[in-house]
Amino acid sequence: MPRAGGTRRTSARRRIGCALLVALTAIGLAACGDAGRRDAAPGGSAAPGAPAGPPKLAIVYTPQFRDGSWGEAALSGAQKLKDAGVISAFATQENVSPGADAQRALRSFAEQGFNPIIAHSFNYGDDVKKVAADFPRTIFAYAGGFGDISANVADYAQPFYQATYLEGILGAGATTGGAVAGAGGFDIPVCRAMFNAYLDGAKLVRPRTTGTFVAVGDWSDVQKAKEAALAQADQGATMFVGCGQGPTFGQVQAAAERHGVASGYSGDMSSLSPSVVSSFTWNLDKVFAQMVADVAAGKTNPTRYFQVDMAEGGMAVVISPAWQSKIPAEVMATYQRKLADVTSGAFTVRYADK
Repeated sequence: MPRAGGTRRTSARRRIGCALLVALTAIGLAACGDAGRRDAAPGGSAAPGAPAGPPKLAIVYTPQFRDGSWGEAALSGAQKLKDAGVISAFATQENVSPGADAQRALRSFAEQGFNPIIAHSFNYGDDVKKVAADFPRTIFAYAGGFGDISANVADYAQPFYQATYLEGILGAGATTGGAVAGAGGFDIPVCRAMFNAYLDGAKLVRPRTTGTFVAVGDWSDVQKAKEAALAQADQGATMFVGCGQGPTFGQVQAAAERHGVASGYSGDMSSLSPSVVSSFTWNLDKVFAQMVADVAAGKTNPTRYFQVDMAEGGMAVVISPAWQSKIPAEVMATYQRKLADVTSGAFTVRYADK
């Protein structure tokens, strides 16, 4: 896994022209002398405009990237762009807390000439804006989901509700009754939209289905999320849809204990538990490619990265192998019809975040 942190400038590296050393297991980066200046062009080029070669991308993340979910989706997306030659290199720094640590990491990458720089968490918004003001020719992006675009900063959304709508159909088909249990790290629009869409999908199979949503208060606390999910199960929940790694992992465990069904989040979680009926993958190479294209074109004011949906290949629903033959045929027919409509753009999933 690429890492970039604690990069040092040495006189020897300056004498050899700021060589860039990138390794997938440990990244050492020689900082080029003018890369951090406010008048430096994107990608370290000598003049404003497009960089001389493919851009190099950096990602900052709160926990560890290898999480089988949100973080790994970013790592995989960057690697796909690197393999395709769309970017010349990428570097990552994990376990970066919002606040001073995030600002140091973002600033360090900007000084090294990375562009675009991606802060892969909802909580990084303020940090990104503070650092970006000092590097107006570098594009920064964070996982906001509000369409927050100003100067050289943009956020990118998570239209996961399109996938959870389809998962709701499958969840209702895999159960004989019961309510939907939704959970998010916090009560934010994307999490509410995921829950509401799942519930709408379930209602296609069982029109009287109801549900409840809870905010766990943490994106990573699995035990806390499990306890919340068990409380929802006590109230009749049999289908669980999570927003965030911790909430989802906690729900998967609760669903297994209470003989319910769960949905995987931002990665195929079918191997975690027999309770996982389906998952959705987040194809972040599609999102990151738009940012890189802006950099390659010499832009400093980013375009809208707000919505890369299923019709554009931004996500895909994966049915767990163990459940492929267990979903009733009529439910699978409904799922396949809606899947075709959503991926073709013929049907727009309702975006309800309240």
